[in-house]
Amino acid sequence: MASRNQFEVFGVDVRDYGQLWLVAWRDFLFGDDSPIRSALDSQVTLKHADGTLACYQAGRQLDIECASSEAYAIPDELVLSRSLTLPSIAEADLDAALHLEVAACSPFSHDDTASGWRITRGEDRRMLTVELVIASRTAVMGFLGEHFNLVDPSVPEVWANTGSHWVRLRGFGEMVREADYRRRVIRAGALITACAGLILLFTAISVVMTGRELTGLEALREEASMAARSAVASRDELAATNAAISELNKLSLRLPNPQPEILRLTQLLPDSAYVTQFTQEGHSIRLRGRGKDAASLQQAMTEEPAFEQVTAPQAISRVGNTGLEQFFLDIKLKVAP
Repeated sequence: MASRNQFEVFGVDVRDYGQLWLVAWRDFLFGDDSPIRSALDSQVTLKHADGTLACYQAGRQLDIECASSEAYAIPDELVLSRSLTLPSIAEADLDAALHLEVAACSPFSHDDTASGWRITRGEDRRMLTVELVIASRTAVMGFLGEHFNLVDPSVPEVWANTGSHWVRLRGFGEMVREADYRRRVIRAGALITACAGLILLFTAISVVMTGRELTGLEALREEASMAARSAVASRDELAATNAAISELNKLSLRLPNPQPEILRLTQLLPDSAYVTQFTQEGHSIRLRGRGKDAASLQQAMTEEPAFEQVTAPQAISRVGNTGLEQFFLDIKLKVAP
């Protein structure tokens, strides 16, 4: 048969999940097994009618003799206790369910009924174990007045033993310690929030400073990049200049220097001869000059080891009555291997 509740999925009302989320947070902060309560809850001195004392904190017994708060243990004969096993999904309406259970099980009148419970979870997280205690307010106050001389029900914090745990009865003086615990939780929460805010503030400052540093580094990188481009351009220009110089050096090595050849001709020419024209193209030299014995001069140049070949493109001719002869010579220089 289809469910008529549009919010029901597989038999579970999904509207309960919001309540379950709130219950989970409440149990984490204020539950009997809360790790927060085990650290921040007040230490309690539990007093028995026989005069024995024990110190507890969040349900755990401590090896100390005194504490800041006090609670009073009532005997088992004044307490009705029972253990309930419920599915964890029932936790959303657990308080209402337990109040109904107390009303159904209590042999006392509504105004005279005092109750309390402790919720524990075993290995199976889907199930809850509830230890429920019920007592008569009149009987409890009679016991406290007889053994501890207490008459104001708002003063004492009353505990009852279920056999495995001590359970606090509600409706007595337990709200004093509960209010103190809430103040500690609020202070701790405020401190954690302030620390988180400071961490976020320092993180934001660090991000801003890092952003500025990155901006500065980006500017430096851009400047360095421009300087590098300028250096690369200068390097390329220098490389081109060096290449041109190298080519010129190679060219100068391939082409003879005319100065040594002029010096050589100066040494070969006698005092009676001189050169009127000297032209050199590569390894070829063309001479035009005058002398008294041009044939002998040509013969002497032919015997020069630095000259590979000496020829006369034109015949030797006399120059008027000067006694001189005009000569034309083509000289081919030897090329070094």
